[in-house]
Amino acid sequence: MTAPPTPRPASPANMPHRAPAPAPPRVQTHPVETPPARDASTPAVSGPNRGPAEEAIAPGRLTKAEHFRKYFLFGLRDSRMHSHARLVGHDLMWRASHSTGRISPNMFPRLEALAQATGLTTGQVEVALAILASRGWITSRVLQEGPRAGSPAFTLTIPAAALQRIRDHAGSHRSQLSR
Repeated sequence: MTAPPTPRPASPANMPHRAPAPAPPRVQTHPVETPPARDASTPAVSGPNRGPAEEAIAPGRLTKAEHFRKYFLFGLRDSRMHSHARLVGHDLMWRASHSTGRISPNMFPRLEALAQATGLTTGQVEVALAILASRGWITSRVLQEGPRAGSPAFTLTIPAAALQRIRDHAGSHRSQLSR
């Protein structure tokens, strides 16, 4: 007498054929463009035409007693951005003017140089630059005159909301020290 056959465990070979899942819809992606930086002759947009998000990422204005590099690095460390974006921001700060945050057009590194300096891939650097631009930490403008007319020039900025957090933090530490 023979024993009844034991059931086989399920495997892709003995499972019934199913139709493949529908493909997810394709999302059209566009490169992120940073708005041109405002010069002193252009009035600031304020009031009802400007939303709270635009006000938060608008460049903050430092006082004469506040040092740009110190506040930029502190704010960048305190930000909740991805570590790759903070790393690229730190690298760019060391290439920029310590008092204004401007990066000379001939000092702005290529993606490959930033990737090599940070240990990231060029794709990760592109994403990090897009994050920095979208959150207001870097702005670009097109040079209008000189031998590099038409080429982009980048400026590091501290968003107004981040600058306010830095000031609040610095103020709380000063009041604790005076006690």
